[in-house]
Amino acid sequence: MIEFLSYGFIQNALLASFLISICAGVIGSIIVSNKSVFLAGGVAHSAFGGVGVALYFGFNATLGACIAGVLMALLMAYAVHLHQNKIDTFIAASWALGMAIGIILIDLTPGYSSDITSYLFGSIIAVAPSDIVAIGVFDVVLLVFVGVYYRELLSIFYDSEFCRLKKINIHFFNIAVFVLVSLGVVMSMGVAGLILVLSILSIPAYIATMFVASLRSQMVLAWLLSLVFMWGGFLISYAYDLSVGACIVIVSVLGMGLAILAKNTILNLKYKGK
Repeated sequence: MIEFLSYGFIQNALLASFLISICAGVIGSIIVSNKSVFLAGGVAHSAFGGVGVALYFGFNATLGACIAGVLMALLMAYAVHLHQNKIDTFIAASWALGMAIGIILIDLTPGYSSDITSYLFGSIIAVAPSDIVAIGVFDVVLLVFVGVYYRELLSIFYDSEFCRLKKINIHFFNIAVFVLVSLGVVMSMGVAGLILVLSILSIPAYIATMFVASLRSQMVLAWLLSLVFMWGGFLISYAYDLSVGACIVIVSVLGMGLAILAKNTILNLKYKGK
């Protein structure tokens, strides 16, 4: 184990996983509480279009994904504001368009068409120090925003009518939340890639909802579960030379199954005790 931790790329991967677990715990709780997991999927697939643009024009792929994700977030905020009953259609169209643009531009970029799997399934082992810094900065911004506007976010998620009566600017917070979700999705793509990123965000947060009542507690528990699942999957992938993202997802799903079993057992014991 000591030898395992002595490698620089292993240390970078574990540190990146720790920072991403913070992002996943907070962002995952937001999308689960706000019932917008499908939105996160649309952002992830739209961000793939930004990856294709970045590779084609020769600039940083993460930056391209962030730009595409933010543009998608602004589009979704507009759709929610004016066409809320058609939001699923907007997400589906953006989802397909982002994937199509990304695939075509990667096909047109010499040398990258065969490396598409690294963007689809993640490459946490190859995380760069600059990416770790970016994730850390994002975590700080995210935690400050949630800490300052926690009550407003709580009100918007659970009682939008109350927010209107209190004259809270719902449109502003929708835009802010969508942008943060989009950036969080892009950051988390480094662990599991486009295909598996939703599991990293949604499964720990869903498990947390079964055992805690408050949004703050849900975020903390989801963060801890994300960290356990990521490090557990990472160790399994290293031991058996398997895909990191796939191992993390399998560990997460097994954890969800155990959590559901434990919750049902607790409920049955309470029912029998009455």
